[in-house]
Amino acid sequence: MIPPNWGISMANFWSRKSRAATGEKLETFLGENEEWLAIYSREILQKNHFDYFIYGHRHLPLDLKLADNSHYINLGDWLNYHSYAVFDGNSTELKYYKTGTPV
Repeated sequence: MIPPNWGISMANFWSRKSRAATGEKLETFLGENEEWLAIYSREILQKNHFDYFIYGHRHLPLDLKLADNSHYINLGDWLNYHSYAVFDGNSTELKYYKTGTPV
């Protein structure tokens, strides 16, 4: 078994190495009307109501209000943003882990 600190360090190393090799940069926010997953979610909302559309495909943490009582949430990624979502039984909130304690 690999200790968690070693595993995270290895993941960070390979992530940076991969981005350097492929030339990928951190993703940037395109604007509410240009984010393709938000556009797709709005199209779905025209047929059916959903409180949350939660995605992990984009590595950028986002919480956008699509309509009354409907949000598009993108989880971001753990290595760069330390972001995650919490559902408390009533609402979902995008959060960030910082300095050893959840925020």
